[in-house]
This record gives sequence, C-alpha cells and structure tokens, in this order.
Amino acid sequence: MFLYDRGVPRSDPALGLRERKNRRTQLAIVQAAAELTLEGGYASATIPRIAERADVSPRTVSTWFPAKDDILFGPVDETIARATEHLRAGPGDVVDRIAAWLTDESGREGHDPEISRLRDAAIAHDPALRARAHQQFERVQSEIAAAVARDIGAAAEDAGPQTFAGAAMAFLFTLRAIDLDGRGDAVAQTTVGVGFLRAGLATLG
Repeated sequence: MFLYDRGVPRSDPALGLRERKNRRTQLAIVQAAAELTLEGGYASATIPRIAERADVSPRTVSTWFPAKDDILFGPVDETIARATEHLRAGPGDVVDRIAAWLTDESGREGHDPEISRLRDAAIAHDPALRARAHQQFERVQSEIAAAVARDIGAAAEDAGPQTFAGAAMAFLFTLRAIDLDGRGDAVAQTTVGVGFLRAGLATLG
C-alpha cells in the first residue's frame, strides 16, 4: 500500500541489459522529480527540469511517464487498486483482508526503498500533492467502510462502518509515518493495529 510504496523496481541481475538500463532510467526520473519537488515544490518540477536532473531527454521522461503525475503517483494508484481487490474479493472478514493487503505490500521484493521514501517525502512536502494523496486514500476508506457493512449487515454510511474505516485509516497513516521516519518496528506496530481493528469489528458485530 502507500505505506510500503515500493516505487520503481531496483535493477535485478537476472534481467537483460536493456531491462536493467530501462529500470535505472525510471529510477533516475522518479528521484529527480521527488528531489525537485522537495527543493522548490511540485509546480516547479517541470518535465524539462526533471529530464535535466535525471540526465535524459524530456521525450524519455514522457515515454516512461505519459503524465507528470504518473512519476510520483503511478505506484500509489497500483497500490490502491490492490487494496480494492483485497477488500472486495479477499477471504475472511475485513480485518483479514486488510492484514492480507499489508502482507502483500510489505512482501513485494526487488524495489528501491530509498526511492520509495523519497517519493513519499515529496508527496508529504507539497500541499497539492498531499491533497491529491488524501483524495486517493479516501477511496480506500470508502472501500473499507463498504467491506465492514457487508460483514455486519449494515449500510456503509452508518456510524459503525464509518467509524471503523476512520480508525483503520488512522492506523494506516501511522504505519506510513513510522516507515517514513524510520522509527519503531513497523511489523510489531502492524500487529498491534490489526489487533485493535479486530476488537473493533467484534464490537460492531
């Protein structure tokens, strides 16, 4: 999920030379966009400036990322899509699905964690990006509320599902902050949070 956003895969020796070069190029573009956003804001991180920082042509940037927003938000969109799939079709109750989603995201290999943290920091730094991120995460909150409603036989707009979904999002944002700051044990905190959500669901049920 956004907490463990993995970004662009790190180069893998098993891949061909061209594939490794392509991935290095994508990493450089993402790093350049994030750094420029942190230095002067997202609006100033234009495609030409990103290309110059990444030492590629503007056309190369647009080839890999047709829209500028895809550079920083592409992996977030993919993460939210996986969350939606888990919440709508995963086995068990809503807490089981959230836990499975977190495990799925944290277990993804072959990516550069430093670039992921840099991207997250850039999104958190810029007000416009932060607002868009929150809009995207509201989709996850709505999916959680709908999943709870199905589990307990209520309407998604009722207080129970909405309160649970709000608590779940607070938990997820806390995990994201822990990951960004490099503080604490995210695995242990995940266990605590999942336990809290399980108790909350039991109360609603």
